[in-house]
Amino acid sequence: MKPVVTVGDCIIDEVRIEGEEPRRLPGGAALNLAVGVTKFGLASVLITRVGQDREGALLLRYARERGVKIVRTPTVDPTGVAVSTREHGEPAYSFNPAMYRRRILFDAAAVQAMEEAAVVAVNSFPFDNGAEASNLGRTLQRVQGVRVIDPNPRPLLIPDIPTYRRGVESILSTAEIVKVSDEDIRILFGSGWKAVAAHLFSLGVGTILVSHGAGGARVIDRSGMNVAVPAADLPGDIVDTMGAGDAMLATVISGIVERGFPRSERQWESSLVDAMKVAAATCRNPGAELILG
Repeated sequence: MKPVVTVGDCIIDEVRIEGEEPRRLPGGAALNLAVGVTKFGLASVLITRVGQDREGALLLRYARERGVKIVRTPTVDPTGVAVSTREHGEPAYSFNPAMYRRRILFDAAAVQAMEEAAVVAVNSFPFDNGAEASNLGRTLQRVQGVRVIDPNPRPLLIPDIPTYRRGVESILSTAEIVKVSDEDIRILFGSGWKAVAAHLFSLGVGTILVSHGAGGARVIDRSGMNVAVPAADLPGDIVDTMGAGDAMLATVISGIVERGFPRSERQWESSLVDAMKVAAATCRNPGAELILG
C-alpha cells in the first residue's frame, strides 16, 4: 500500500498549565497528522525540518519509534518551539524565532516521496512566503495521489494575514480536499463557511472538510452535497483540544487510503462519524497524539 506523505511542521510543544511544571512534548500539526496516520496501520512519511540540536534529536526519535519516516530539509536554524499556555483546555500560543523562518526544500528525496504517495497532505506551511508557496504548488502538480491542504493559520506566527491567504489560494487548484476550521475561515476570510465555500470552489477545490469544533464537522462539495455530523459524545472530561483537528483529518485520510475517495453522502457520513469519535477520544487525553476511540 502506498504511504501517506505529510508536509509541514515538526516542532516542540512546550505546554504550560497553571500550577504544573512545564512539559516539552513532540508536536506540530504535520507531525501530529503523520503519527496519527500510523495509528491506522498505514505507512507514513513526513517532509519537514528540525534543527541539529537536542530537541531535533528528540523529535527524530519520537517519529522513528512511531513508525514515521522523516525526510529532512536542510536548515541552520534550531528546532522550532511553540509555547502553549492552557486555560480550560484551550491553548494560546507564542513561538521561538526559528518558527518565523520556516522553510521546506523540495529536493529529490522529498519530490520522490510525494510522487509515490497515495495521499499528500500539507498541514501548516509558510504560505505567506511567496517563493515557498510557489515551490509547493509546482511540486504538488507532479503528485498523482489525493492532495489535501490544511492551511492551519496561526495569527501570532503570521505577520501578514492577507499575504498568507493569497499564498493558500494560489495552490488550491492542486487540491482535491481543503480542510478548514471555523476559526481558520474567520482568520483568513473574516466570515463563515457558507460565504467562503463558493469562493474556494471557484479556486478549484473539489471538496471542503469543515471542523466546527464542539459543533461537529461537515463535508461540502461543488455538486451541492452537504453532510454534517455532530461531535461524538464519549464518557470522560475534555482534557486538551490540541490535535483534535489533526486527529479528524488523519481518520478521513486513512479511510481514503483503505476504502477509496468517498463519493456518496452515506460514505462521507460514515467517514465523519469515525473522525468525530477519534477526535473526541484524542481530546480526552493530554497532548496532541491521536487516540483511537
